[in-house]
Amino acid sequence: LDDCGNQKYIVTGSNNPSRQKLILSDNEGEKMSEISLYNLVATYFMIRYDKHIYALVPCVRENFAFLIYGSTLRFLGNIAQGSFSLVDVDKSVVMTQKKCWGKYGTGFELNILDEQQEIFALSVAICADMYISAAEKNPVLT
Repeated sequence: LDDCGNQKYIVTGSNNPSRQKLILSDNEGEKMSEISLYNLVATYFMIRYDKHIYALVPCVRENFAFLIYGSTLRFLGNIAQGSFSLVDVDKSVVMTQKKCWGKYGTGFELNILDEQQEIFALSVAICADMYISAAEKNPVLT
């Protein structure tokens, strides 16, 4: 949804045993990016956007984050908390995300500061949010 609550993009998906595939489309149905979640030996995401392929690999360091391969953007923050930023090599913030309450319940508020990176940043946010949702449905018990 945009700032006014109007639908801006649609995400549709399909499942098979080896991967989950999501398509990010605009309101006219034009495909903007394709996101695949693979659960083989390891769990990772592939984003196909603008004739490029990017890999997002979950990692745990100080916080739970993604390593992003194929892009100059870096992931800062904590996926588990739903609060993170994407920053470029010049340390400029491209996008921030935080958990919030919306008209459909708990959601995520994105602030995308670089319009040229909007689709990629949104695709990364979708990957993180899928990871958050999966963890909430299948919590790790200690």
